[in-house]
Amino acid sequence: MSFGSETGRTRSGTKGISGKANKKLKRKKQEFHTHRRAYVQESERLDSEEVRARTILALDRLGHQVLSTEPGGYDLGDWLRSLNSLLDDFEERIGIDGLPSEFQTRRKEALAPLAGPADSPDADSEIERLTMEEEAARVAIADLSRQAKAKLASLREERDSCAKELRLEKEKLVAMKDAKESRKFFSRLLGAGPSTAQAEGRVTELESKLSNLENEIADARKARSASGGTGDGQTGSTTLEVQERLEGIQERLLELQSAKQQRLQLSHEREIAAKAISDVISSMRLETPRSEPASPEI
Repeated sequence: MSFGSETGRTRSGTKGISGKANKKLKRKKQEFHTHRRAYVQESERLDSEEVRARTILALDRLGHQVLSTEPGGYDLGDWLRSLNSLLDDFEERIGIDGLPSEFQTRRKEALAPLAGPADSPDADSEIERLTMEEEAARVAIADLSRQAKAKLASLREERDSCAKELRLEKEKLVAMKDAKESRKFFSRLLGAGPSTAQAEGRVTELESKLSNLENEIADARKARSASGGTGDGQTGSTTLEVQERLEGIQERLLELQSAKQQRLQLSHEREIAAKAISDVISSMRLETPRSEPASPEI
């Protein structure tokens, strides 16, 4: 009897709950789901604000980014792709339904000035012309340098040859004088011996020539030094003229290329565009997409 009675109580306990207890359980479930929906919505709202803040920070960095001036470097096209990728990611994270309708319009308006930077055909033509002149001047300087180097080498070779000949002539003159001295007694008896005047004249001539060559070499070295290691004599003055013309061409090229890079950089325009989009995102009211009402759970 006791076994059957306990079994009956167990079945009776699991079979149903009193009406008051059942209502209390349902109310707890409803409160749980209500708080859960509120927590999810709050998390979504905080996530949207975080996405907004990160996007605004990235826009500020892009607005002050410096583009590369090297061929194949990070240019305006790369910058626009980075910006559009950032904004696409922002839209995806916030959701189309969470963005105001005018966002796309303001985005296009901000980027419109960057669509096609103004070209300057006249400046490009002048850069091309000056580049050709620069190359021609470099070639001319190289030719003059080779000529100066060859002339200096020729002067040194002639100097060495003259010095060698002078040494031989001096040795010859000394030998003639020694021989003349040894024949002095017999010369008095037989008359004057061979004269050394011709040899002495040759020595004087070679000494003068050697001195002139040394001066030419010294002048050539000074001219090369003044022209940056190139030039010699008349060639040196010509080199200086070409060098000055080359420097003028390079200065003008630098001015034109800097102006062109400034146009291609569009620094001011990019900063304005990034700031405009940042202001739009900062001021917009992010709407949290409405969630479907949860079905009651039992």
